[in-house]
Amino acid sequence: MNDKERKIIKQLNKIGVDTRYISIYMDTIYINNLKFSKFSRKKEEEFHTYCPDIKVVRSKLLQKICIKVSRTIKNQIKPRDTIYIEDDRTPENILLYILLEAYRRKYGITIIRTNTTDTKTASTKCINDFATEYIDLMTTASKIHNDFDEDMIYPLMHIDYQWIKEWIDSTSIDYIEKRRKQKQTSHQIIEFLETKIPNVQESIIKSVEYIDEKHI
Repeated sequence: MNDKERKIIKQLNKIGVDTRYISIYMDTIYINNLKFSKFSRKKEEEFHTYCPDIKVVRSKLLQKICIKVSRTIKNQIKPRDTIYIEDDRTPENILLYILLEAYRRKYGITIIRTNTTDTKTASTKCINDFATEYIDLMTTASKIHNDFDEDMIYPLMHIDYQWIKEWIDSTSIDYIEKRRKQKQTSHQIIEFLETKIPNVQESIIKSVEYIDEKHI
């Protein structure tokens, strides 16, 4: 955390904002949970008398993503973990940084941009990646299971890539979108199932989690 960010955090604490529920990125404050942060419009006005150049963003979609991610990673990270996030300007890694920045204050984690030993890596895999991988296994008659790397965390496991794209396009953040690799057959199966079953990708993931838990 640089000196400017320390000043921002200090000022937010002074006016009664819970900084465990906000993130700071590129001179912008993103509210992850409006209720828990207690970051009212009145407090925003007071904050801007001290830091007028810092933008405050209220996004219902981002808050929705943050709530889902908090449920996903509660058993994946520990206090004072060191977590590597690749600095490649993709929407996924930008979002990962914003999501996990708040955990510097929640859990005392450290975020690094250069991968080293004794760190955890934040994976960019979204719900779409997991669902298509499971369909790939099914169509090739392979055992369907989770193949988690113990040195990785998967914050976006229950987040649809379309949410990420919609969110980042609503911001002024410059990003580089990488081509997402998907097998055509698996992608078509998912698209078909989505027309018949609500939240089918989430259902697929929960089914695989059940299979793993029961060792089927």
